[in-house]
Amino acid sequence: MSVLQIEPTPTPRPGVAERLTWILDSFVDGPEVMFLEDITEATGLPRSTAFRLVTQLVDLGWLEHAVCGYRLGPRVLALSAQAQTHATLRAAASDTLNDLHEATGAVAHLGVLEGGRVHYLDKIGGPLRNSIPVTGVGKRIAADRGVSGRVLLAGLPPEQVDVLLAQENRTQRLPSLHQQLDAARRRHGIVQSPAENCPMRINAVAAPILSPAGAIGAIGVASRRHLRLDALAPQVARAARQISLAMFPGWTGRR
Repeated sequence: MSVLQIEPTPTPRPGVAERLTWILDSFVDGPEVMFLEDITEATGLPRSTAFRLVTQLVDLGWLEHAVCGYRLGPRVLALSAQAQTHATLRAAASDTLNDLHEATGAVAHLGVLEGGRVHYLDKIGGPLRNSIPVTGVGKRIAADRGVSGRVLLAGLPPEQVDVLLAQENRTQRLPSLHQQLDAARRRHGIVQSPAENCPMRINAVAAPILSPAGAIGAIGVASRRHLRLDALAPQVARAARQISLAMFPGWTGRR
């Protein structure tokens, strides 16, 4: 009687993304500067493979190559700096965001502009947070779609707005958007959107969080319930100002 032998399933070969990650991780766990030999030892990759992948990472800015060896490049450092800035802003805004939610009964948001999109760093709403489904911590939406995005676009020159909206294939809205942004600039960057202007019937208002260099974020409230937007706008603007002062103590707000 013959015994059926089952051959073991071969281990799948690591993909390119996985091997690139090994290389970048070797700099996290190892010295700041490494030679190719150090990278091959840390990753277990063949020298030829490591050299090819490292060269690609250098070309793309993830690594730098100097006489002393390889080190993390400007793209990694830029991402790290951005993450640190976002963490600092979120921490500075946390109490104010909670206070704004409690005072208004609406869902409070904190967002920043990344290219032509708004990246939501925080959202406070208690049981009501799911009533505004389009937003959420970590979510990104086209900047022209919401009040926070329009607040941040209003802080940019019109020609830069055109470039960012083109990246999102949203140029069909540019004429009406520029009218809205001009109106926002006349109101110190504040944007209001009544429910009748929103397909989801959401009332919303947002204001810019300013720095000495310009707007670094936006804070706003939104609700499907009735909101007196004209009355809420100064309250949201004060909250934004409070965050600015927490981020930049002693700054007068004048640029």
